Amino acid sequence: MRRVLYFLVAAGTSACGTVELGDNFVAPDLTLDEDFFFCRIQPEVISGQSCASGGAGEEGSCHSARSALRLDPLAESETPTCEGDTLIGLAPASYEANFDAIRFTVQSDPTSSPLYRRPLNLDSHPRQIFDAASPEADLLAQWILMGGG
Repeated sequence: MRRVLYFLVAAGTSACGTVELGDNFVAPDLTLDEDFFFCRIQPEVISGQSCASGGAGEEGSCHSARSALRLDPLAESETPTCEGDTLIGLAPASYEANFDAIRFTVQSDPTSSPLYRRPLNLDSHPRQIFDAASPEADLLAQWILMGGG
């Protein structure tokens, strides 16, 4: 019986697909500008569009309770001190939590980043939050390109 079980497990795992990375694989270099997130992305895009709490008529709690991407709604009522795009002092804990939550939704360019694509309703999302010509889309694209370059 053990041999049969071993054979089934071995056969099952050998059928799992793998991706050959090649001999010269280099991971994408993505360094996201935290200050830009704290001073521009969180207040102008995420808070500005009520991404955590939801908009009027949506029964609230969009990314604070109904989504795999969990955002802290407290960030919608907090504001850090910034000079331009530079954070002065510490970011609120809610901003830190939101930065940690969204960092995994950012790829090296906007066209492959769920953070950019989903609010435009290019990928699975309940509705379009803003369009590609909006200031919010431009700001997200700018931030993503800053980190992916």
